[in-house]
Amino acid sequence: MNKKKLLLPVLFLAIGVGGFAALKATRAKPPVVTPKEPVWRVEAFVAEPGRASPLATLNGRVESPDETRAAAPGVGRVLDVHVREGGAVAPGQLLLELDGRDFVPRVEQARAEVAELDAAIASEQLRYQSDRDQLEQERRLLDFAAAEVERFETLRRENFYSEAAVDQGRQNLARQRISVRARELAIADHRARLAQLQARRAKAVANLDQAELALARSRVIAPFAGFVAKVEVAVGDQVGAGQSLISLYPAAGLEVRAKLPATLQDEFIAAMRAGRHPDARAEIGGETLEFSMRRLAGTADARGLDAFFVARRPTTSLRVGELVTLRVARTPVDDAVPIPYTALFGGDRVYRIGTDPQGDARITAVPVEVLGEAVGGRLLVRAAALKAGDALVATHLPNAVSGLKVEVVK
Repeated sequence: MNKKKLLLPVLFLAIGVGGFAALKATRAKPPVVTPKEPVWRVEAFVAEPGRASPLATLNGRVESPDETRAAAPGVGRVLDVHVREGGAVAPGQLLLELDGRDFVPRVEQARAEVAELDAAIASEQLRYQSDRDQLEQERRLLDFAAAEVERFETLRRENFYSEAAVDQGRQNLARQRISVRARELAIADHRARLAQLQARRAKAVANLDQAELALARSRVIAPFAGFVAKVEVAVGDQVGAGQSLISLYPAAGLEVRAKLPATLQDEFIAAMRAGRHPDARAEIGGETLEFSMRRLAGTADARGLDAFFVARRPTTSLRVGELVTLRVARTPVDDAVPIPYTALFGGDRVYRIGTDPQGDARITAVPVEVLGEAVGGRLLVRAAALKAGDALVATHLPNAVSGLKVEVVK
């Protein structure tokens, strides 16, 4: 009885295994599936090699070589300020005034000194003429005194005249000689006295000119059309001589100072020596401005060489100190191909689309030299293997390899 209970489960297990084996042996075989090569859908563009200028991106700052700074001509107080920082000004416009009462008295004092010396010079001229006239009279009196002494001496020898009278005559002659000599010295000294007075007058005139100039400069006038860069004083401020009051710069002649990378210095230096002025563009305030490289800095540093770019036409969009991004046209190169950024793979290759013997479109890697940016938001590349009319992949494929099958999307 116990043996029958043990054999029954074994029998069921054997029947189950046999049934599974029979079902497996008699099942239908699935059809064999042939693997299909994937096809990648891409956009394409046609290569058009030609002569083009790569663009270099430079960051610069707007400067003005003609920025003007007005300083106080002397000690005074600010009477009025007519402009504010950033305001536009016209030629001849009054910008700032110092109190004229601080400068007018100096002008009057200097003018009085000139008038005083003019009177002294006129007096000296009259004195000189008078001395010359009196000299003739003095010489006649000297002749009379000499003749009188000679007559007295003759009479004395004949005992008609006393010795005391002769001595008196001799004294009168000596005094007259002294008088004549003094008059001659006064005439001779006239030129020196006149030169001294004229020198003092020249000094007084210079002081007057300086005082009048200080008075004129107490009213700051705009010398050109431009903008106020900075106002450094307010109404009522006490200022000293030479203290900065206001600075402004002309609207025309603004420059952008940009640093040329060390790798591009030789190229731009050669262009300037050849008389070429590279062009540049910048987007400022929604306006496209065109610039030309005017000159290069006289010194360089480890970061590169400064270049100065000038706008081709006057504009009100530029402000001193503003940061500007310039797109500078470099020396043109031949066989340059403009491509979209998405067409460059690995930074050094593009993929050309060709047809295999079965008529399928496949891509092939073409090594390229990246020349720089191009107009229109593209890159410029160059490769001897690229020909006009070659179809290139414009879609960036993450797994692009030579031989990959593609389908061009129209």
